[in-house]
Amino acid sequence: MEEGITVRDGKFLRPRVRREEKGGEKFQRMVKKAIRVAFQLLLLSFFLFMGHWVYGHLLGDPYFRVREVEVEGGRKMTKETLHSLTMMEGMPNLFSVNLKKVVKRLESHPWIDQVRVKKVFPNKILIQVEERKPMAIIQLGELYYIDTHGEIFSPVGDRDDYNYPYLTGLTRQFLEKEPVEAKHLIMKALELLKIVEQEKVPPLKELSEIHMEKTFGIQCFTKAEGVEVRMGWDHFGEKLKRLSLIWSDFRKRGFSAVSIDCSDLKRMVVRKIP
Repeated sequence: MEEGITVRDGKFLRPRVRREEKGGEKFQRMVKKAIRVAFQLLLLSFFLFMGHWVYGHLLGDPYFRVREVEVEGGRKMTKETLHSLTMMEGMPNLFSVNLKKVVKRLESHPWIDQVRVKKVFPNKILIQVEERKPMAIIQLGELYYIDTHGEIFSPVGDRDDYNYPYLTGLTRQFLEKEPVEAKHLIMKALELLKIVEQEKVPPLKELSEIHMEKTFGIQCFTKAEGVEVRMGWDHFGEKLKRLSLIWSDFRKRGFSAVSIDCSDLKRMVVRKIP
């Protein structure tokens, strides 16, 4: 076979001939690679074994047994109630406590809005609770607490606080049959209640009842004098300002009112006591 010759700068250059790798060198390289892989697997197995051994040792170490469960933020719910919801019997090992399951159990209680659970080494569980805050009591045959988001979350017990405005006018059947419409009515009532609590203008400084009617709107009753005030469905802020001026003038004249119709923003009708 003829070899190709290259001429460069007047010189004859022969091409370099690549030496073919011998079988022994190739085998040695494969053996070295296999040894490296085997060593890495052996090292990995060692660390896995040591990790398992250390974890097992920690699980059995009495130093990490839960000896204290601290609760922050609970008012309505007692520490004993929260502890029973966690279902942590005895003194479990801190490493064996599943925080996700504990949080899920606590959130199943209707009074708990948000909860955070932390492990505090070496032997403590910290539970931070944010309870639901009732804004009113809704009457649906029975009485239930309702929060600022319009969520009905718990029945009112005999020993519970009843000092909240009452939402009336809805039935359980209507709530189940027309949930979207019922939610709309409830949110409108809560919207008025929030504005009343923020503005604190007479005569609606405090409300005893907010009655919801699909056709005529919201009808509320003052807590102090029981005056009936019809507010319609909208412009609550503007209506309250005008109502405050009318009420102030009415009082200066020495009159008392039975009812005030504010359904129409441009025309308010006051019915005075004879």
